[in-house]
Amino acid sequence: MIGAPAGDPALARDSTPGTDGHRRPMIALREVGKTFHLGDTAVHALRDVTLAVREGDLLAIMGPSGSGKSTLMNIIGCLDLPDHGRYVLEGVDVRRLTESEQASIRNRRIGFVFQGFNLIARTPALENVELPLVYAGVARRERRRLATEALESVGLGDRLDHQPSELSGGQQQRVAIARAIVTDPALLLADEPTGALDSVSTASVLELFSELNAQGRTVVLITHEEEVSRYAKRVVRLHDGRVVSDERRTGAYDVPPGLAARTAHTEALPA
Repeated sequence: MIGAPAGDPALARDSTPGTDGHRRPMIALREVGKTFHLGDTAVHALRDVTLAVREGDLLAIMGPSGSGKSTLMNIIGCLDLPDHGRYVLEGVDVRRLTESEQASIRNRRIGFVFQGFNLIARTPALENVELPLVYAGVARRERRRLATEALESVGLGDRLDHQPSELSGGQQQRVAIARAIVTDPALLLADEPTGALDSVSTASVLELFSELNAQGRTVVLITHEEEVSRYAKRVVRLHDGRVVSDERRTGAYDVPPGLAARTAHTEALPA
């Protein structure tokens, strides 16, 4: 689907053989750079980042504070544009899009999940999940149907009328994930999605991301937590705005590590 030219280094970045095949990636960044100016000081947030993410992958982008991972997330999510370099998303050169076209991609093709959940207070889960569909102009009855299905798919079919204050942290993040998938996006982009959760809720949310990935969704997790990286098929590490390592753990189209481990544990249990 990607329309970048043949021979582009971004397309050759992740050419793992075997089950991954030779499909072009959903996301292709080539020599992307971003600099912020604070007074007389230039902060180089990204320095010539070249990266490809294949459809169906589950990628963790890791790094300490100031490494550039949040800036990279903003560019991948069409929330910001690079100063130089090229970003191709599903065959579209993002820098050539109007602001309106970028907004349409954010609403329809990318699902966002944030550390702080970003739910509307005193508003039922169902209405929180409906919100992207409201922006998309979907009729009320269809909104209700799709939002209900999304909440059921994350295990909250019995919490449709609960407000955020009536839900645990893990349940609130599941509502946020339901909101992210309700438009059936091609890409799920999660920024520190377990940063506000306890260990039990963290494992539950990461397994949910694994399940969504196993259904064919491409998932990119932005994190500094090693626990999160153990659920990824591939781990890219940033430092000072540069990619310093890129580790492929399983094939892009293989069963996610989190689900593979759960299946192995279940099969090992005594009958």
